[in-house]
Amino acid sequence: MVFIRFSKVAYLASVRQLDIRGTIGTEMLSPKTEYATYLVLKLVNMSNGFDSAKSSIRFVNYESEIDTENQANTVHLARFQESGDIPKMRGDGWMKVELGCFNSKKGSDGLVEARLFEKKHIYKCGLIIEGIEFRPK
Repeated sequence: MVFIRFSKVAYLASVRQLDIRGTIGTEMLSPKTEYATYLVLKLVNMSNGFDSAKSSIRFVNYESEIDTENQANTVHLARFQESGDIPKMRGDGWMKVELGCFNSKKGSDGLVEARLFEKKHIYKCGLIIEGIEFRPK
């Protein structure tokens, strides 16, 4: 497991658009292994605007940002959603939500980018992010 922890915990007090990215070099991962990526987060009591967002995983050298945006998955950050990927509580008090999966197969050298984004111009507040976790499935 590789955990990209931000140097400081990020707290989003008030934003209209969201774009969170974490990258890792494939040389840091086990070859020919299926990985899942997770955003590690907390929502404060008065959080707003995080019902759903889009997530994508891409090999930076081989896949365009536009193509992966068009094929992005929907994830739900609010725990009260009834369907889709919702955050799951971890033992340390943080929640995690799966952003996507990829295989570190030979020939996919370079950077892998995990991304969470939401481009609707609605008010968002109360999200705390610890980092992005890359974990073998």
